[in-house]
Amino acid sequence: METLSLTQQYLLCILGKKGKIGTIEVEKTASLVAAGILELLMDEAAALDGKKLVVRGELPADKDFLRPVYSYIERKQPVKFETVLENFSITFTDKNINELIDCVGRSLVDAGCATQEKGGLLGGKTVFIPDERALDRIIQAIRAELLEEGELSEEVIALTALLNKSGEIAKYFSAYEKKTLKRRLKEIKENPQNKLIERVMNYIDSVFVMFIVAAT
Repeated sequence: METLSLTQQYLLCILGKKGKIGTIEVEKTASLVAAGILELLMDEAAALDGKKLVVRGELPADKDFLRPVYSYIERKQPVKFETVLENFSITFTDKNINELIDCVGRSLVDAGCATQEKGGLLGGKTVFIPDERALDRIIQAIRAELLEEGELSEEVIALTALLNKSGEIAKYFSAYEKKTLKRRLKEIKENPQNKLIERVMNYIDSVFVMFIVAAT
């Protein structure tokens, strides 16, 4: 199995046993897009110019699964972070988010971390079933850092924050461990070195609020 990137790990964690996520679960889909943007920022393929995103370099060859997000930023730059999230998460069709899920999902299949099958209500939708060993490896790596004292890696901080935002992190911890988890999440939020990640979480919140308003 290959070493997975932030976006690949996040998708693998939220897919579920049936290999799909509901596109109306805005915090999950917005967090997937945010993971992709964060990855582009970390790779210096994109940058934040004030409050707007711009392309700053070529998309790395091994990150072609982020092409939908990268191409959108490239076409619309400079573009607000929220606008990119909205383009994939709050639209009249599921085309954009499905394209991103498909690209990242296929990369997981290529990495030996998922299998591609047909599923959905009528069995005509492509779904990606997580490999249990690959998923367990990610979860154990997160648990190892969060439940022990010491510095957290940038990737684990970002992945933990995204999984927490989408409501997925707590299910991987026992009732006893959740006290430690809560303290570590607080440390992540309050650490000034994590301001970019906190900023990204705030962008997701703003998009989620827009979704609620639009639905009422």
